[in-house]
Amino acid sequence: MTRITILEQKLVQLQEKRNAAELICRELEDARIDQLSVMFNEIFSSALEPTDVLEVSSDRVRFTRPQPGYNYNKEVLDLYFRSEDWRDTTATQIQTSFYSTTDNSEFELRRMILLGKVGQIVLDQSQDILHQFNTIKSDTQAEISKARTTEWDLERGMTNIKKSIQSLEQANLLNQLETEGIEFEEADPYRLPTLDITATQCIRRVKSIRVTDRTTSGKSADIQIKTIDQIYDMDTQSYVDREVERVFHKVRMSNIDSFIMNNSTKILTTS
Repeated sequence: MTRITILEQKLVQLQEKRNAAELICRELEDARIDQLSVMFNEIFSSALEPTDVLEVSSDRVRFTRPQPGYNYNKEVLDLYFRSEDWRDTTATQIQTSFYSTTDNSEFELRRMILLGKVGQIVLDQSQDILHQFNTIKSDTQAEISKARTTEWDLERGMTNIKKSIQSLEQANLLNQLETEGIEFEEADPYRLPTLDITATQCIRRVKSIRVTDRTTSGKSADIQIKTIDQIYDMDTQSYVDREVERVFHKVRMSNIDSFIMNNSTKILTTS
């Protein structure tokens, strides 16, 4: 079993744990939303019509109701729970958001009634509403934060393993580059990768590449490549694709490394 295989197995295990941790976080946050929903429905019960629905998030409650001609509830009013300092998690004010219109339909007139009733409740009970809101957030925050930290720790572990796998894969490719060489698989020769030899010279349709020698510093290398070129065939009097072998000296290893990494998905794997 290779090191990469072992790391891939660990990655799968961490992914499963991370998915479980994410589910726990979502369930805890949903439970908090449920508590806030119960609170808001109780506070504004006297203002709501039977078909009104409150859509609640961690910092907002949206009042919606059915409107003739629509197959979904239409937004009527939003209440946002904000802090004067964005770094403070305690809400200190309730901000309202609603649209204005000149429409005098029954829906809009009834909407005005809802706006007035909600406005009166907020005016009379804002401090009590803020207190209940903050209490629910505070009482549930520690458990949510702990679960979220566990999820983030697992994500960091997955990131580290992915980096280790990538590093090993790169090392394997570079080793292969200096032994049997690397071949690229592509049904259409015109989609084969392009190698930058220098800043002004590039070689297109590279089928394979192998490092034959390195300079003492290791920063440059001699390479042997095969390309698919169009050659004029005198017998058929047409251009045909032919494999051509070329040799280049003292090509920057940084160009070669980038070429390999950028085209790793096209590399022909050997059994």
